[in-house]
Amino acid sequence: MEDTGADFTMTFRQLSEVTLSRLQKGSFAPSLWALSDLSSHKHFRDWVQLYLQRLSRIMSDSDEERQHRMQGVNPRYVLRNWMAESAIRKAEKNDFSEVTLLQKTLMEPFMEQEEAERAGYASKPPSWAQQLRVSCSS
Repeated sequence: MEDTGADFTMTFRQLSEVTLSRLQKGSFAPSLWALSDLSSHKHFRDWVQLYLQRLSRIMSDSDEERQHRMQGVNPRYVLRNWMAESAIRKAEKNDFSEVTLLQKTLMEPFMEQEEAERAGYASKPPSWAQQLRVSCSS
């Protein structure tokens, strides 16, 4: 994951959203962008095989139950720098709609939310976000 610059949070979330058979095939819908990015790594197929072997040793539940269990511990939404920056820019213009949406979304980060999906909160970060630099100074 580190070699590809994978988004760890979304990779694990998307593992919970894909069936094991789809994972074995390695073909992912555009909405599964983190897994798709990761699948470009030369060792992805080997990793999938190890993951499936591990699941077969410990899994006594169905694929659907696995997905549900994973979705309960891997959030769909986390606050990203680009989301905060977008909300700040709007708030500076006295538009607090995105601050409100972020607050609402992050109160239930494990649940898929229509407004958050429309805002792209589970999507690949926008290209302009690559230039963001965050300082921890106070």
